[in-house]
Amino acid sequence: MGRFTQGDAPTPPSGSYSLRKRLIAAILGISVFIWMVSLGVIVTVAWHETSDVFDDSLKEGARLALVLSANLQSKGTLTGAQPREAGEATKLKIYYQIVADDGRVLQRAENAPSQPFSDQLTESKRYRNVWVDGDFWRVYVLRAPGQTFQVQIGQQWDERTAVLGEMAQNLAWPALLLLSLLGAFCWWTIRKLLAPIDLTAQRIATKSAQDLSGVSVQNEPKELQPIVLAFNGVLARLHRALQGERRFTADAAHELRTPLAALRMRIQLMQRQLGDTAQSQGGVDVARVASGLLALRNEVDRSTALVESLLMLARLDPQQPDQLVKETVDLQAEFAAIAANTPDHQRERLELDCQVATLQAQPVLLRSALRNLVDNAMRYGSADGRVRLEAWQVGDGVRLAVRDNGPGVSDADRARLTERFFRVLGSGQTGSGLGLSIVEKIAALHGASLHFETGIDGVGLGVVLDFPGT
Repeated sequence: MGRFTQGDAPTPPSGSYSLRKRLIAAILGISVFIWMVSLGVIVTVAWHETSDVFDDSLKEGARLALVLSANLQSKGTLTGAQPREAGEATKLKIYYQIVADDGRVLQRAENAPSQPFSDQLTESKRYRNVWVDGDFWRVYVLRAPGQTFQVQIGQQWDERTAVLGEMAQNLAWPALLLLSLLGAFCWWTIRKLLAPIDLTAQRIATKSAQDLSGVSVQNEPKELQPIVLAFNGVLARLHRALQGERRFTADAAHELRTPLAALRMRIQLMQRQLGDTAQSQGGVDVARVASGLLALRNEVDRSTALVESLLMLARLDPQQPDQLVKETVDLQAEFAAIAANTPDHQRERLELDCQVATLQAQPVLLRSALRNLVDNAMRYGSADGRVRLEAWQVGDGVRLAVRDNGPGVSDADRARLTERFFRVLGSGQTGSGLGLSIVEKIAALHGASLHFETGIDGVGLGVVLDFPGT
């Protein structure tokens, strides 16, 4: 599962498939199959009906030709095998032959074969399919009782199949148009039916890391409700786990504060007692013990700072931006307070450049963020380097920045500076690795963004906070 943040759309993994495309393909495939079957049934029925009509035409033509032939025989004119025009019959592509019992063609229609269609037809099977001169014919034979000749009416099969092909062509184009309309209708319908999935995905994607409340199942389709409920169950379990972790962190930090404070007081007392002993006795051992106590005191101070940072994060994590009560903060006064609280040996390194009078923010959190940034710049910049605290207007918003001219941070390390407990290796400074994490959290609660730039005069590191306008 790909990692994404609020406002970012998750990227589908490679090899994923589209349910919408599959549904459209399935519906169209079934529709085409049904259409093909239906077209086959229609063409089959139409073929049989058309064949029956043509067969009836052959039969009626045979009866008519038999009557005419009988009249010609009575007049003695049915003697030569001369082709004659068949009148309307030729328009129907139906051809007749009058065949004597000895196999001679006594008379035939124009364009009719000169040889009999068939000499093997009997009264029991008057219809037959035959090959004549390389052409396939449908033939009907009729003989009148007492006559010495028979009438054969034939029609080429190509004429019948041409009618069938024309019929299929006339049916195909409307069917293709209907299929195109069906495809467009299926795409539109499926898009509308799957819209709740897209809306639910958007509601889930817009949830922040701090918002672990469940997604409402109201107005959700019944088919989608089990997925939403399962997701809400995951959020609930995650919320309980985070709450337990936060409670543990806060409780542990609270429990550590008292013994650390007591330990620091004991170290201070021992340092004073050791100082009195050193004045009366002196000696190398006393100096060594004093050095060890000083180092121990520094470690206790660092542990205390870590505990305070953990408590700060434990208080900040559950908060939501809409719960933050903002006030109008005098930035110039805040800058002056930060300078006043800076140790004397570092104060001369601090430069102030405040070009904005006020800012809408939570005063305590804003002061904590600026204090952390200044302390980091003092700690990780050059020992005698400059640190600049800036504020200026950018559009409707306000930009705060803390810059130094120290050694700076590589691009690879910049991407990890806000990770909790991350510290740049080789800096030679001790710290908790939580300062920038706290600043990032405070910025997020204010709707501000945090990013890194170069420091003073193109060197060092600059931490920039962009606060939105009101």
